[in-house]
Amino acid sequence: MVIMLIISTVLLPGRPAQAAADGFPVAPPASTLRASDYFNKSTANPSNFPNMSAFSTSYPQALVVTGKTKTKSWQIGGMWSKNKIDLNSAFTYDTWHYFGSDPQHDADGMTFTLQNDPAGNGAYGSPGGGLGAYPWSTDGTSTTAIVKTYIHNALSIEMDSWWNGSGVADDQFDINYPNTFGVGHLGVVRPGDDPLKSTNSRTVGHLQYIQLKNPLSNGKFRHFVVTWTPQVTYQNGTRILGGDLTYSLDDDPTQGSTFHIDNVLTYFKSDQVYYGYTGASGANPTFQAVALIKTPQNAQPVTVNFVDTTGKAIATPVIIPGDPNNSWDAATRRPAWIKYQNDWYQYTEHYTANTPDGQDHGQFSATTPYTVTYQYQLRQPPAEYVLKKSLRNDSTGETTFSTATDGHDGDLVTYQLDFTNLAGLSSGVLKDLLDASTVYQNGSLQIADADTNGAFQAADDTSFKQNGTINFPYAIADGDGFSVRFQVKIARAGTAETILNQASVVSGGTTMQSNQTTINLPPVNGTVTFRYVDRSSDMADPTEIAPSVTVTGPVGQVVSTVDGSAIRPKSIAGWTVVDQATSEDLTTASFDQASVLDPQFDTDPLVITYRYERPMLKLSVDQTLDFGEFTDQQVDRTYYIGENQAKTHQALPFGVTIEDYYGVANWQLSVKQDGQFTSTANPDSQDADLHTAHELTDATLHLLNPTLKRTNDATSPTWATADDATYEAPADLALDPAATTPTILATLTRTGHFLDPDATTAEAAGTKYDTSGFGTWRLNFGDEASGATSVGLHVPASTTRYHTRYETTLTWNLSLVP
Repeated sequence: MVIMLIISTVLLPGRPAQAAADGFPVAPPASTLRASDYFNKSTANPSNFPNMSAFSTSYPQALVVTGKTKTKSWQIGGMWSKNKIDLNSAFTYDTWHYFGSDPQHDADGMTFTLQNDPAGNGAYGSPGGGLGAYPWSTDGTSTTAIVKTYIHNALSIEMDSWWNGSGVADDQFDINYPNTFGVGHLGVVRPGDDPLKSTNSRTVGHLQYIQLKNPLSNGKFRHFVVTWTPQVTYQNGTRILGGDLTYSLDDDPTQGSTFHIDNVLTYFKSDQVYYGYTGASGANPTFQAVALIKTPQNAQPVTVNFVDTTGKAIATPVIIPGDPNNSWDAATRRPAWIKYQNDWYQYTEHYTANTPDGQDHGQFSATTPYTVTYQYQLRQPPAEYVLKKSLRNDSTGETTFSTATDGHDGDLVTYQLDFTNLAGLSSGVLKDLLDASTVYQNGSLQIADADTNGAFQAADDTSFKQNGTINFPYAIADGDGFSVRFQVKIARAGTAETILNQASVVSGGTTMQSNQTTINLPPVNGTVTFRYVDRSSDMADPTEIAPSVTVTGPVGQVVSTVDGSAIRPKSIAGWTVVDQATSEDLTTASFDQASVLDPQFDTDPLVITYRYERPMLKLSVDQTLDFGEFTDQQVDRTYYIGENQAKTHQALPFGVTIEDYYGVANWQLSVKQDGQFTSTANPDSQDADLHTAHELTDATLHLLNPTLKRTNDATSPTWATADDATYEAPADLALDPAATTPTILATLTRTGHFLDPDATTAEAAGTKYDTSGFGTWRLNFGDEASGATSVGLHVPASTTRYHTRYETTLTWNLSLVP
């Protein structure tokens, strides 16, 4: 390569050798900026390693960080901005950097540093690997002359052309990181804690370390851009400014990175910092320079003023710097309350701004400064503004909060409490005891404070559910505050027409009330519906025998005050009312004896169902009395129905069943034998005696051991079994076949009251109707044990018996009686 270079040189046309101005090996990129307008040379002047920084006279946009002067080894350099930048605002800083042209020897590099060192322009660090910013490098005069000086309250982006990883204690800044000798690296370094915790160069804190693809020292100016994007958070109500510091070389994102700062105070102890450069060399002096293209926050600033209604200033103006075309929003710097000379002032929602659109937000201008003036009103005393309560009806679609709204039963309503510390109440609880007509919706409690950036987030509601209290989220500074929200459901208690609510703040021995909120409720009406159904139909879908009637009236009044007609129950032709239920589900309802109901209207609809039966008396008699076959011996004996049961299959005990669905009169059961037992003539019989009919002379039918029992007792309520049944026949009833009148067996005596079928006006409330529709009775002769001998036919010995079949008819009669 050496030979080829010489040959190439020989072949080039001859040209006089020229040195670049001010020692610049190459000219920097052009710019309209003057470095001396923005920077001051560092005033640092250590005795053993000179400060070699300077402004270029040939290139006004450039500054020299370290100069290549052979007699000036172990030098440092420093340039600091004339004005501090505000880390509350974003910035972009655009520059070109020159690091030398000999990768094997150029050293050591430079830093872009943000600092708030008490020494200001005099801040500096050690030479060599200390890059003019860090401690723990030798001053070049002695291996033991370690320099402990460093830049305080600072953060550096280092551009390091030398890998410091030798065995010498003052040359181990990079020993824990990959060897980048001949190429160099970028990174983020904190020069030192305050007080200094490190003890040698290897402990200087690299927070980022990035190997470069190509040598840093390549004889060219390299494009270098730094941006800052602030991020504001809150912790326990304290504003914390952090952000992202992003840097890149040669417009290559991989040759750079982003370093996140949680809190600028951790590094700088302020949100206002100087920016600038440090550089250093060791034994090999290296020319390093910077050319300015764009300085940070070079737009015209925005000034935010705070005045009262007379125009008097009540707070120090806020100056918002920024870059042209970046966005700004003055509202983020506007407090809701300002305390001035022991008086409180509240923002009036009015402001003026000289922006093109008159808004208090927009984009920074490179040429025009903007001013926003917020107006505040004196609020004395502040008590009514300490705790404000408001509400909105979510169910009706309300989106804004007010102090009053309209509501209905079941509506969901959100309450909001806004607390502002205007009375020295920095800690305590909010207390809100809800009205009986509202029910808190579990899990709905939310809080919005500085920590949540004003956004409502879910909060623990244990204490609120137990005793209606909400703890302050943290100590609230004067003028600051927080808000809570929670949702309730209207569950109207009684006939309330308003729901009033007032909260309070309790701090120590001080209690302050909020304003009152109101939910207006419409007048309350209730409904009672009367239904009339067939008791014998399916109660899952009962058959209505008359149209249902719905009565509407004020809650608390009885139905009869609105409708006094005969609808409770209704008189329906051909039907008798039996029972009633107030459950809508009739399949599981409990039915009571029918009566005149006069319920009160309530907020919940009431349905009353009356069940009816058709008037009816039904008599069911066992079809036959079959005694079976006997011998025709003429003896005095009684024949019993059970003697031949095995052949006759006669049902025992013999009896009759009465079903009473009439319900309007007493009934009586009787029986009559229609003549003596006789045979039927059989002319075809071989027995001539049977060609004619014969009578079983003097035969007597005996009905023994009668019992009359109600058979629906097990399934009917006690009120349905109150009627009095009387059995009037003797224990041994001998029927007379020649009797002309029936024999009375039993009588049911009604003692109740019956619905007048012609009524148009309801009877008095509480009137009960007789238990019609429930009477099912059984008259048996004998029981399971005695049924076989409880019906007998007595035939005397004198009676001639023929070998034939004898029959008679019993007529049973169930009749209404007065």
